[in-house]
Amino acid sequence: MNTKGLRQIGKGAFSTVYKKTADKVLIESTDKVKECMSLGWFPKSKLFPIIKYVGANSHNDLKFYECKFYEKICAVKPNLTKFDYEFYRVLRNLPIDYQIHPYASFKELHRVFDTVPNKFHSKRRALKDALDALSNYGPDIGFEISPRNIAIENKRLVLLDCFFIKSDLKQRS
Repeated sequence: MNTKGLRQIGKGAFSTVYKKTADKVLIESTDKVKECMSLGWFPKSKLFPIIKYVGANSHNDLKFYECKFYEKICAVKPNLTKFDYEFYRVLRNLPIDYQIHPYASFKELHRVFDTVPNKFHSKRRALKDALDALSNYGPDIGFEISPRNIAIENKRLVLLDCFFIKSDLKQRS
């Protein structure tokens, strides 16, 4: 895949994002979470973007994905439905202990996601199903939510880059 001529619009620990068309981005990445999503292992939920695998670079570990283009978030509360904003606040306040042993994080995140109130039962189920899908890559899964790793579509919350593999992030540090 070639990114020449494409405008870079984002960069993170695992991925560089380029604007491909008015409504699509090209993601150049080593992120196992995006790989998992592109394989169809994540739950079918409007909570997560659709990630499509489009190729790989033969001389390194980079893979390429396409995804819908989402505008950067300027303000969360006024742009979400009341229900989704309340869910976002619940996620922001989850008691996640980042100091636990990395290999206990899968079990710990399941426990933490169980604390999400029942009124969000379908969203809680989607989080837990995503966590289970990521367990194919190991037990050291992390979760972080902030305005920089979410999107809003039709006043609904979309989790873009909230999950990560802790050991992969540590290798990047």
